[in-house]
Amino acid sequence: MKRKKLIQSCSGFFDEAWPQPFENSQRMWSFDRTVQIEKPLVTFPCRSIGFYALTGKSVITYKKRLVKETIVEALEEIREQNPRGRILLVADNYGSHHAKLTQRRADELGIEFVFIPPYSPTLNAIEPLWKDLKREISPEIFEDKDHFREFLTDTFLRLSHRLSFAVDWIRTFLPDVQKLR
Repeated sequence: MKRKKLIQSCSGFFDEAWPQPFENSQRMWSFDRTVQIEKPLVTFPCRSIGFYALTGKSVITYKKRLVKETIVEALEEIREQNPRGRILLVADNYGSHHAKLTQRRADELGIEFVFIPPYSPTLNAIEPLWKDLKREISPEIFEDKDHFREFLTDTFLRLSHRLSFAVDWIRTFLPDVQKLR
């Protein structure tokens, strides 16, 4: 009896963000109005491309620009981290996702895009992950760009292990799936 090879596949959510070290999603309340917290407002060019994997390995990468060529580079990094089987990416309708170069390279890499309807960010489960990541940036002070990127990478990968960001999406679009990980 021959054993059939199980082809692994990978699926998740794909999106771009530009977190900054001065994100301020946390607020503070005080009886005394003289309380002030000073935080240096330094900016680092840290455009991020993320893949929040439901199955497979999540990936975050940083690019100077968010154009079709860098989207292709991100797809190659996702494939490198998830070398077997087909990869399914749920993504928004950013122009670089639809570009011929991007789609051609995605086909070569065995990556398939599933596009959510325009103006529907709530259907992309990576959005709440970005929101939580920015919330965790808020109280931190970063020494330099490298410290900031290390924090972003560690936080993104830690948060991406939670399925809670995708629970509603799973209930709506994958009702028969009980457990993905």
